[in-house]
Amino acid sequence: MRATLPLICACRTSNWYTRTGRCKSGKSRMSKPSTSLDLSIVLPVLNEAASLAQLYGELSAALATLELDAEIIFVNDGSSDDSQNELLRLAALDSRLRVLQFSRPRGKSIAYSAGFAASRGPIIVTMDSDLQDDPHEIGALLDALERGADLVVGWKQGRVLNEPTKAIPSRVFNRTVGALFGLRLRDINSGFRAMRAEVARSLDLYGDFYRFIPLIAHSAGFRVAQTPVVHRPRQHGHSKYGGLRFWTSILDLMTLRFILSFRERPFHIFGTIAWAFLFTGLGLEAYALIQKLTGDSFQSHMAAIVIGALTITVGTQMLLTGLLSTLLARPLDSEVGRTAIDITPRQASDDPLE
Repeated sequence: MRATLPLICACRTSNWYTRTGRCKSGKSRMSKPSTSLDLSIVLPVLNEAASLAQLYGELSAALATLELDAEIIFVNDGSSDDSQNELLRLAALDSRLRVLQFSRPRGKSIAYSAGFAASRGPIIVTMDSDLQDDPHEIGALLDALERGADLVVGWKQGRVLNEPTKAIPSRVFNRTVGALFGLRLRDINSGFRAMRAEVARSLDLYGDFYRFIPLIAHSAGFRVAQTPVVHRPRQHGHSKYGGLRFWTSILDLMTLRFILSFRERPFHIFGTIAWAFLFTGLGLEAYALIQKLTGDSFQSHMAAIVIGALTITVGTQMLLTGLLSTLLARPLDSEVGRTAIDITPRQASDDPLE
């Protein structure tokens, strides 16, 4: 069963993404073509068979309340339980459901990328499949998106009670992110998000970078906001993440900082390191030479000569690495971000057709 087709509010001041799906002003809306979609919902699935039927029911109820025409994309990340059969059973009941399947677990980054590529809606919502995200909070995310953001992160309320072992490390991590990137969010790792389709299309996700979608979007110039959402205890199964996640997140964060800072200017980092080695090596060789000129033998300063030669060699290699990295980064700089849109306000007299 499909939800009622949404309508666009006729007044600019009222918000058309409300809990009831109605204009606050009560004015009528213009109907949209039946082939259009309001949003796509992307849900990675890994061994969540026990949660899927209830999740589908809650999603259907939420979309009906919001009066949104949506597609629901489940990405089965190589589940070893009965998730695939359960998804196929649900898809046979509702044409809005689409099921993408990986033969083996590929990770959330690949799952998200597959879901984003398959999405057709102008807005994409991501959420987990473990019932901890409440589908009725989708309206709150869309409300925040309508206020001018390009990506909205759901700030999970009550997480300290539901997941006490994750809440404290998450707070430390969020503050570290704010210090390194200047983006201050209360729940950077939240998988409950809403974003415009152009944001999702711009993401290059791999490894565990799905955790940093807001950071990547922020670094690309998109506007990122947050809004409080309900967070519920897990009802079935167990968490897929162990205690090492905090430490691996710090390493991934350092990797992302490096990539975002030097991807298009790799010679800045390699050149800085190279000059440090070169100056050190040249200084040691100059010291040995001066000692020789003042009467000492080279043999008495052999350590300085050898270490100096090694550091000069390493410095030279770093310089060459930086130059090669610049050549490799040049195609990226040539292709990405080069298309500008002319947004100059036009006066009636400026129309070339007049």
